Amino acid sequence: MKQHMILISVLSAQSAAVASWCGSGTASIPDDGQSVRVWTAQADELSDALVVNARLYVSLEHSWVGDLTIEIASPDGTAVTVLDRPGMPDGGWVGPWGCGGDDIMVLFDDSASEAAEDTCTQFDVPVLSGNKRPLEPLSAMYGVPAAGAWQIRFSDASPIDAGTVLIACLTLETSPDCNGNGIPDIDDIAGGGSEDGDQDGVPDECQCAADLDGNAVVNVNDVLIMIGQFGSPGTADLDGDGLVDTDDLLILLAAWGNC
Repeated sequence: MKQHMILISVLSAQSAAVASWCGSGTASIPDDGQSVRVWTAQADELSDALVVNARLYVSLEHSWVGDLTIEIASPDGTAVTVLDRPGMPDGGWVGPWGCGGDDIMVLFDDSASEAAEDTCTQFDVPVLSGNKRPLEPLSAMYGVPAAGAWQIRFSDASPIDAGTVLIACLTLETSPDCNGNGIPDIDDIAGGGSEDGDQDGVPDECQCAADLDGNAVVNVNDVLIMIGQFGSPGTADLDGDGLVDTDDLLILLAAWGNC
């Protein structure tokens, strides 16, 4: 099955970027109690981005969903079980076999009001549908590197009933981590760990502060701007001491060249 990347939206620099990938893999889910079907969503274009939120949409056919376990794993190996044999050991069905009935069409989302494990219906098809909370929170993915191969894993622990994966789509909200401290920039700024004086969504320590005219090059034009502010407060106060002076000039010279 062909893999697709669907860009939902890219918000302002002060918000998270949001994108979705529909993965690909072998559709059948064997019911031998051992095999794991792995679908892969490849998010290679998210270099230097960290996850701030995740959601997973799954549509599959199966005649007894209480047999199924679904996991998602990030490229760095962080794993979350979103569904684990719902209705087990006793979800209201006769016998110890979990939630009976056909099919799953669920968006696993931490903000959902209902837990997927607790909402098995007896007559509806799909037996699990709509927005549901995963068994383990997808917030465990917060701060993990987003780029790479994400795995959605399907397994069937009981014989007799087999199934088929129709769709598996991952939505990630991400933020850059320009200073490499393991905290998404948007949260670094919101939590006060980084200043954002110009409110452009980029921590001030990651910007080329010595580029006073904003042309991405520190050169003589920036020196002239600094000389014009010398001895006074101003945008050329690079060390933040309230006065443009020789210390600021030394910082500018150290940053000379392309930003």
